[in-house]
Amino acid sequence: MMYAFENDRWFNAKPKPLTDKIVPETIVALKIEKKHFDTSEIKDRIIRESLEGLTSFFAANSKMLAFPEMLVPASVMLRKFKKNCSNNSYRKSVGTFLDLLKRSEDWLAAERAKIQDKSLKDPAKMHQ
Repeated sequence: MMYAFENDRWFNAKPKPLTDKIVPETIVALKIEKKHFDTSEIKDRIIRESLEGLTSFFAANSKMLAFPEMLVPASVMLRKFKKNCSNNSYRKSVGTFLDLLKRSEDWLAAERAKIQDKSLKDPAKMHQ
């Protein structure tokens, strides 16, 4: 899911026009043809579907006690992508996603602080 955000140079390149009207389905495609690879339609779809996949993954794990710590690697990679990407629509969608993650992280951290058991407040100390 995060592979799309590792190579931000690809998203900064100028998109080529779509030569045919058939855009491959990226959910089931194992390989995308070279003529489709640099089109803006495929780039938009890859960003949108990657963010949807990350949303599903984080939504399924949002009630875990260690959710704030689980967000760290993804947040770092998404912030790096947002910083280096020159496309405003990609930066805006990734920025919105990061804001939602931050809001969820803050809420869970506040709920975790309310726990009476001192050993559960800091998940790093749970396994010591």
